[in-house]
Amino acid sequence: MTEHAATVSSPNAMIFSVGGSPEPIVTSLCHYRPEYVVFFTSAQSVELLGIIKDRLRAEGITFSNENVVAADAQDLIACYERALECLDRALAKGRTPSDILVDFTGGTKIMSVALALATMGRGCRFSYVGGSERTKDGLGLVVTGAERLLRQADPFHLYAHHERRKLAWYFQHYQFEAAQTVLQALLTRYPSGPMHVAFSMLSQVARGYAAWERFHYDEALRVLKSALRSWRQAVEANPSILYAEARPVLERNVAWLEQLGTHTRHFRCPHADLVTDMIANAERRAEEGKYDDAVVRLYRALELGAQTAVFRRLRCETSAVPADRLPEALRADYVRRGYEVQPGVFQLPMEASYRLLAELGEPEGLSFLERQEDMRKIQSARNFSMLAHGLNPTTREAYDSLHTIITAFLPISTDLTMLRMAEPD
Repeated sequence: MTEHAATVSSPNAMIFSVGGSPEPIVTSLCHYRPEYVVFFTSAQSVELLGIIKDRLRAEGITFSNENVVAADAQDLIACYERALECLDRALAKGRTPSDILVDFTGGTKIMSVALALATMGRGCRFSYVGGSERTKDGLGLVVTGAERLLRQADPFHLYAHHERRKLAWYFQHYQFEAAQTVLQALLTRYPSGPMHVAFSMLSQVARGYAAWERFHYDEALRVLKSALRSWRQAVEANPSILYAEARPVLERNVAWLEQLGTHTRHFRCPHADLVTDMIANAERRAEEGKYDDAVVRLYRALELGAQTAVFRRLRCETSAVPADRLPEALRADYVRRGYEVQPGVFQLPMEASYRLLAELGEPEGLSFLERQEDMRKIQSARNFSMLAHGLNPTTREAYDSLHTIITAFLPISTDLTMLRMAEPD
């Protein structure tokens, strides 16, 4: 996208790549009249700087300037590093990116490319001196007097489009740490404005989701609530802001975590909602192809089911069941099995917990005993997985079979879908 220079407000500072004819630079400086200039020049073009400044003094134009010299004007990496120094110098003088206009007309092609790469997406503006007439039958330099100042759109938007595709893939595959890395890079390229707001909110979501996946519910809720507050304000102020459509999903996520915190007494007590969340976590691991991780979580959901029911009925943890709350029919057997960890206190493993529930007439215990053969399949799959005691990785077929058993025994109905971003067009 190109605009005439007349539409550009006067910059406070400019960065020029220098080389070839001095005319385009003189034309640009006469038009914009910045207070401060960084000249990015090759060793062979340093002498042009004196010519440029003499011409401008004759026009009554003065400015402070610094020079950055590229030792090898044909080395892209070296030129890029020096071009970064140009921007750093301008920023060190107290200029903001929006104060800076970058003119990449002069210099070698390598220098122009390096300067554009170093400054794109940083909030700077761009200018180029073209012209209606050129030497060498239209293939050479712009003819003196035929210069035309053109404003160039920041090419970083094309790069950002590619990065947004990567972000969509990372969110779709639950790679939230990788998403945060991309987002931090984008935030440095968009230091302000609507894009910065959108990427900042999305960075919070990725951080919150990463905490949720690790069962750090406190952190997940705190971070996602903060993201949602910002998102609501941003969407109300600008309904077309990037990722505005994510708000309803985030609202459901926060509502679920708030409910989970309430039902578990701030994530400290077992509850059926924890079972639901654990199964959903297992399903996400299976989507990633991490079937051993998924099976371990299914087994943990089964344990949580017992812990939840025991807590509901006896108001105690399965790790510390008082002897007087055990039916007489089970007490002696549980002593014999070594479940009494201290006088009058029993620590019950999963199957013993379900046996206790069955003896108490609780539906979870009765259902467990009815499905005991299926339940032992889950125990066996977990025990023989690579993450427990075995050497064989879990297959998709094994996971699917166990998932069917678990969800029939511990049905879940809550939608725990995380944000799944669509790829940009």
